[in-house]
Amino acid sequence: MERITAQEIQRRIENKESFLLKLSASWCGPCKVLTEEISKVNTNVPIYDYDVETDANFSRQLGVRSVPVLKFYKEGTDSFTSVGLKQGHEISSMINQHIVL
Repeated sequence: MERITAQEIQRRIENKESFLLKLSASWCGPCKVLTEEISKVNTNVPIYDYDVETDANFSRQLGVRSVPVLKFYKEGTDSFTSVGLKQGHEISSMINQHIVL
């Protein structure tokens, strides 16, 4: 999972890319567990990590009110948002449902 900046996220959205975005914070325990669960996911879909504390305004624009959050983008469109800790198999299923189709 690659750490990404707000500008890189915006560029990927503008380029109509498909990807999974994990929104988290360094102090968040469930976010750390979610990172471990994401490492169990076998997918060709790019997965990026964004620290919501790096740009609070951008995080609000994305609709983040709590962490962890997974945002699924299909061809640059926010197709699904999941809040809270998920298991690897649940994440795989959501990727297949909301990105791969």
